[in-house]
Amino acid sequence: MGHWWQGDLAYRFRRSPVAILAALVGLALLVAAMGAPVLAPYDAFDPAAANAADARLPPGVEGMFGDVYLLGTDPQGRDMLSAMLYGLRTSLVVGLASVAAAALAGVLLGLIAGYFGGVLDAFIMRAADVQLSFPAILIALLIDGVARTAMPQELHAELAVPILIAAIAASFWVQYARTVRGLVLVERGRDYVLAAKVTGVSTPRILISHILPNVLGPVLVIATINLALAILTESTLSFLGVGLPSTQPSLGSLVRIGNEFVFSGDWWISALPGLLLVLLSLSVNVFGDWLRDALNPKLAS
Repeated sequence: MGHWWQGDLAYRFRRSPVAILAALVGLALLVAAMGAPVLAPYDAFDPAAANAADARLPPGVEGMFGDVYLLGTDPQGRDMLSAMLYGLRTSLVVGLASVAAAALAGVLLGLIAGYFGGVLDAFIMRAADVQLSFPAILIALLIDGVARTAMPQELHAELAVPILIAAIAASFWVQYARTVRGLVLVERGRDYVLAAKVTGVSTPRILISHILPNVLGPVLVIATINLALAILTESTLSFLGVGLPSTQPSLGSLVRIGNEFVFSGDWWISALPGLLLVLLSLSVNVFGDWLRDALNPKLAS
């Protein structure tokens, strides 16, 4: 740990106030999301915790039974602070899991395409080219729509989070595959790879132990930036009503619910989750931009 903190990347991080602020904000939101069961005044998943008589109360107003809602309530009578904390956790879980799945699939396909070449390379890259011709949100909508059609409504509601993760991951694997393939094409001709082949090292070990560590830098940058895109994609799908059900709060579904009452003067129902979504995406994007510049040798000087 001490050796890492003395490294060049940590040195640049300590000298960048913007990166430090973005990291602190992101870490604070992550802690708040993971600690939602402890920090939230009410359980947003418990229908009994919502009081319909206290629906659409402004921030700071006392409810019928003496409950004080710091950030108001939504149309279902749920405490907005609790719903936002649980919604933040849901959005982060979906974003992190989808980025991890996309990175795993994309890196694996990129290693295979770049190292073996030939028919495998042509097939994987042509599939990537076809997917790039469609917007990521359209791919996610298609996968979610197929799942809704093929599954009973109750089963789809239970598997809403895994389906959403798979849909977003399927939209983002191409960037990892193309980037890793290009790096592997360069690395596979290096002396250390040729020496490993001569000494009889197996192909999987060459890929995992020798080549993979040398291509992880750009992958980390893509994953950081894609985290914000994945969170926004989840929010967009939930806002459109094809992501998570309204009974399972996410930042996007909260904005969608509040959007119906904006012109009634109930601004907090959509504005507060929207501001939290902007803050989360901005902190991740700013940190990702700094990481990209810090890992770029041409910009490091």
